[in-house]
Amino acid sequence: MAKTLETSPMKSAAEELQFLRKAFRECIDVYTSRIEGQIGQIRKKVLEQAKNPKDSSTYLRNLRDMITLCRTLDIKPEKGRRKDLKKIDLLVGELHLMIQNW
Repeated sequence: MAKTLETSPMKSAAEELQFLRKAFRECIDVYTSRIEGQIGQIRKKVLEQAKNPKDSSTYLRNLRDMITLCRTLDIKPEKGRRKDLKKIDLLVGELHLMIQNW
């Protein structure tokens, strides 16, 4: 007697793949929220400093460096590559380090 679909490995594999898809989406959502939150915090700090400008050469140099880093980010979002996400993650980390001492 042939196994029905309900008891076959195909059903188990399909269920596992569905779980994998859901877990992947959750991971992407959490990752997106984290990176967007960090970018928002950095932007907020930059805007706060604009309201209370410092004549510090370090501060101005950091701003110029931040602009340069953002403008030279070489990514291709339409390709959806992990290496582009890694580049963004590293850039956000560098920007965060720059604003820590403001």
